[in-house]
Amino acid sequence: MGNRILANLGFLMQISGLLTILPIAVGLAFNETSSVVSLFLACVAFLGGGFLLNALCERKDLEFKSSNVLLIVAFILLPLIGALPYFYLDPFPSPTPIDLFTNGYFESVSGFTTTGFSFIADPGTLPASLQIYRSITELMGGVGIVFLLLAFFQSKTALDKLGDSLGVENVNGNLKKTFFSVLAIYGIIMLIFTGIFYGLGFQNLISTGTFVIDTITGGFSPTAQAFSQYLTLAPKILVIIMMLIGGLNFAFSYNLFTLKIKKMFSKEVLAFFAIVAVGTVLVAAASNISLLDSLFHVSSMSGSIGYNYIPMNAFGATGLSILLVIMIIGGCAFSMAGGIRVSRLLLLGRTIKESITGVMVKQEAMPRPKRTGNGDESVENLSAVTSIILFIVLIVIFAIIFTTIGASFNDALFEVSSAFTTNGISLGYTTLSMGIGYKWLMVVAMTIGRVEILTVLIAIFSLRKK
Repeated sequence: MGNRILANLGFLMQISGLLTILPIAVGLAFNETSSVVSLFLACVAFLGGGFLLNALCERKDLEFKSSNVLLIVAFILLPLIGALPYFYLDPFPSPTPIDLFTNGYFESVSGFTTTGFSFIADPGTLPASLQIYRSITELMGGVGIVFLLLAFFQSKTALDKLGDSLGVENVNGNLKKTFFSVLAIYGIIMLIFTGIFYGLGFQNLISTGTFVIDTITGGFSPTAQAFSQYLTLAPKILVIIMMLIGGLNFAFSYNLFTLKIKKMFSKEVLAFFAIVAVGTVLVAAASNISLLDSLFHVSSMSGSIGYNYIPMNAFGATGLSILLVIMIIGGCAFSMAGGIRVSRLLLLGRTIKESITGVMVKQEAMPRPKRTGNGDESVENLSAVTSIILFIVLIVIFAIIFTTIGASFNDALFEVSSAFTTNGISLGYTTLSMGIGYKWLMVVAMTIGRVEILTVLIAIFSLRKK
C-alpha cells in the first residue's frame, strides 16, 4: 500500500507544482523578484518531489483504505512544501526560526484547508503573486488537487471507492465526468462573479479575483478596509450568494448549469436553506440587527466562509450561541463548507426516528413498518452518528485545552469550532502573538476538520495493520 500511496502523492505534488506556475508568471509580470524566487522554490519542490516519487514507485489504483491515508498525508505534506514562500519571505515577521516554521506552516495549512486564519496583518500589502498563490492553495485544498488526480489517473473501479471516501455524489452517472464537472463549473462560477464585480466598478482584477475565490472556497479574509468596499447593497448581496454557493453541494450547481431545476432542491438543499432562514430570523431577533445583516453572517457561518463586519461580541451571548450552532452544523456534503454537514444531520434524524419506531413496535404501540432500506443504509446511519459524536467530543476536548490560553470555555469553544469547521472567524484569540503550542493545536484542528475524523481513524488503523 505504501508505494501505491507515494506514487499517487507524487501526482498530487506535480499538479500542485503546475498550479504554482500561474502566480510565478504574475510575479514576473510585476517584477516581484523576491516573491518569484520563493514561489519558484515551492514549484521546484513540488515538481521535483513529485517526479521522484513517480520514478521510484509504481502507480496503482487506490483502495478505500489507502485513499484515506493519501488524504491525510497530502494535507500534511503539501502545506509543508506550500509554506516555502512564507519561510523565505517571512511576512509575519517571526523572532526565531522555530516561530518562522510554525507561522509559515500555520498559514499554509490555513490556506490548503480553506480555513482562512491568517497571521499576516495586512494581506493587501503582499505582492500580487503571493496574493494569487494564497488563493491557489485554497483551490488546491478545496476542489483542485484530489479531483484532478481522480479525474486523470484513476480507473472506474477505483473511482467508486474513492468517491465514497471523499463523500462525492455521482451527479451524472460517471464519476470521472463528475470530477471534471466540479472543476469546470466552479471555475465558471468564479469567472462570472469576477466579471460582475468588474462591471460594478471593481477594476483591480487580481484583488477581485482572489476575493471571489476566497469567498466561494471560504478561505482568507481581506482586511476590514478592503472588505468595506463590498458592503454596499449590490456587492453585499453578491457576496451572500457566493457564500451560499460555497455551502451548497455540487449537485445543486451542476443541476443549475444543466437546467435540471427540479433536481436542484434535494432534501439536503432544502434543509440547508431552512437552517439559514431560521438562523437568520433567530440571530436578527436575539442580536437586534436587520435581517440582511443577520443573513450575511448566518450565510458566512453556514458556508464556513468566516466573513464578518459586525464584531462577534456585539451579537450577545444568545446570538453568538446561535451562530456557533450554525457554524458547527456547516453546509452540505460535497461542498466547500465544513462542519457536521446537513446530510449527516438528516441521517441522525432518520436514525432517531427509526429507533423510536423500533421501541414503539416492540411495545406493540404501532404495527411493524414495511422495510424499504437495506444493510448499507444502517451502516450509513451509524457512520453519520459516529462522525457527529466524535466531532463534538473533539471540539470539547480541544476547547478545554484552549481555555488555558486565558479564554472562557464558551470563547474557547467558539474559537476551536471555527478551526474544526474550517470557518476561520476569530474572537481575537488566534493571533500571531499566541503561544506556539496553541498554534499547533489549531493546525491539528484545521487538518482534522478538513479531512474529517473518520478518515483519520481509518488511516491510522490501516497503517497499524502494516
